[in-house]
Amino acid sequence: MLGIAFIGVGQSDSSLVAVSIAGVLIAGAALITVPASSGNRFSLALAAATAVPLLIGPIFDFGGAIGAVAVGFLSGWVVLQLFGSDEQTATADSDFLRQSFGAFLFAAFYVALEGAAGLWIGPAGANLVAAVAAALVWFAFETGAWAMTTYDRVSRRYLLRLAVEDWPVAFSLFAVGALFAYVLPELGWWAPVVALLPYSFAHIAFYRSHLARVTYSQTIRSLARIPEVAGLSPDGHSDRTADLSVAVATELGLNPHEVRMVEYAARLHDIGRITLNELNIIKVGFTDDDIARWGSEIISEAPFLTEVAALVRQQHDPYRRPGERKDPDLPIPSKIIKAASAYDHATSELGFSTLEALEVLHRGAAYDFDPDVVEGIRHIVMLGEPKS
Repeated sequence: MLGIAFIGVGQSDSSLVAVSIAGVLIAGAALITVPASSGNRFSLALAAATAVPLLIGPIFDFGGAIGAVAVGFLSGWVVLQLFGSDEQTATADSDFLRQSFGAFLFAAFYVALEGAAGLWIGPAGANLVAAVAAALVWFAFETGAWAMTTYDRVSRRYLLRLAVEDWPVAFSLFAVGALFAYVLPELGWWAPVVALLPYSFAHIAFYRSHLARVTYSQTIRSLARIPEVAGLSPDGHSDRTADLSVAVATELGLNPHEVRMVEYAARLHDIGRITLNELNIIKVGFTDDDIARWGSEIISEAPFLTEVAALVRQQHDPYRRPGERKDPDLPIPSKIIKAASAYDHATSELGFSTLEALEVLHRGAAYDFDPDVVEGIRHIVMLGEPKS
């Protein structure tokens, strides 16, 4: 990267001051990150790096633009190592390589596409068309590279679908960078105010959405611990069931929203057991279906968990009954939770080995457990890595 910076600046006629200022802006922006729904954190440096190629002509030539981006990301990496949070420092190396290469891709595609678009539609809209097309290439690379390097034991297909959900964050960063580049020649130093003021509202919205997701997850995890702390459910059962359920859900190709619902429902699937503290209930008797119904009633008190309550309510339903085909109305998340809970019960409470627990699921695949779910569990626990 240092070599690219030297080559770009050395072969450029751009002002060294302009290149330096652009590098400082990119480096400073690297400290500001935006949380996305996938778990990826987009850096504001992406917006600054977007603006630089769009200023080729009025401020930079191609060498100057490349040099500014290289200087900016290299300086940003140094800044993160020295002053970044522990979370930022832990991923600084991979983020630096991925984001800097993505910025170079954007610059190269923008320059190439602007020339081609100019021949087709004329110079008037060529830069905008080229910028949008190059941004799509950049987004595809960013999301794909993040998905492929973040996790080892999660379906690549699921990660790609999850990363695509980040387009609002990526689009907002690209938009603020493009807006800054287009108004800078006209407004001068007022350009940052014009570009960053509307973006600041989006940044706050993204951050609040992230906090809400974190709060939901923490609250659900805390609620799931109540039956375990009360001794009504095995310690760690909800966590183990949730981990296995999420792995199976991604293995079977559920979309990110469905996977989140699976996780929440798996954590709360035993919440109905807190009613077993009532002596009258124990005296009268109860079934697993009663526990699921009580748990569903408790969960449904929270409006945002209505879908989770429905999944918990159906967790003990067999996937098919004698003489019938499998129930088309039984949601796959409920079938996943049923099998994952049974597997953990067999291994953690009954002391079965992995093969013995899988045999329990296979014997129940005639009616109780969906064979596709059983196969997903077998693939995960035996082979250790879901299919792409």
